[in-house]
Amino acid sequence: MRVGDFGVEIIPVQSGEFRELESGHVLARPGTVYAIRLRNHGPLRAVAEVRIDGKLVTSTGLVLNPWSAADLQRPMDDAEHGRFTVIAEGDERVFGPDGGRENAELGLVEVRFRRELPRDRHLTADARPLTDVPTLPLPYVPPDGEPVEPNDPRIPPSPRRPMAPPGWTPPEWRASLGSARSSIFSRSAPVPPRAPRSATEAGDAIERAAGTGLTGHSSQRFVSVMVGPLEAEPTIVRLRIVIGTEEAFSSARPLRDTSESPAPSRPAARP
Repeated sequence: MRVGDFGVEIIPVQSGEFRELESGHVLARPGTVYAIRLRNHGPLRAVAEVRIDGKLVTSTGLVLNPWSAADLQRPMDDAEHGRFTVIAEGDERVFGPDGGRENAELGLVEVRFRRELPRDRHLTADARPLTDVPTLPLPYVPPDGEPVEPNDPRIPPSPRRPMAPPGWTPPEWRASLGSARSSIFSRSAPVPPRAPRSATEAGDAIERAAGTGLTGHSSQRFVSVMVGPLEAEPTIVRLRIVIGTEEAFSSARPLRDTSESPAPSRPAARP
């Protein structure tokens, strides 16, 4: 989805697929490992603040260079190295005793973008520098990052894992982890009817709500750069990850380019 100069996509890591509907819902299958692709289509640097399931995952912010894109694979916390993974609502090991049913923000991916002000905006009316607005060190994704490592379920989880409990792996992993070809995507390809064609048909495409857990290991690292004052009003983009029906995966929907991004509705809680 694109809003003005900024765009947000949910993309699979290595395997899997997503379908974005006009309603802003992103259809997924349980266990799909994903990254959040952030795009800056403007001429100024920007800082992105990302929340997943209502939780901030970008610390002080993620810096995007002009005309660039960055894929966020994991929380920007030095103690967290698991990759974002789609988890169906109802898993009490991940979401607690209520299985996420009481979380109104389950599945919501909200990104707030703020542009860095141009250099001439850093000055007062008489051209004196603003000394009371310090620059801030903010992490960003290096353009030439390290090679991607497989999301191998045999890699032990990190000690702290607020989005998933220690030792948890999606139930879709095959029983035999000794095979290098182990995969959660073992379902046979369906022969679906047409995909939903409007936001009003989104309900037929959604099987249930979903949230995010952390599995495997990401080698993604971040470095710090200095950023000047930011604009006051953010540009907000919202998507909501849900579990899609097999029938809904017949064709992709184009990304939206709109002036606003209301939060997609949350599916009703299910057992």
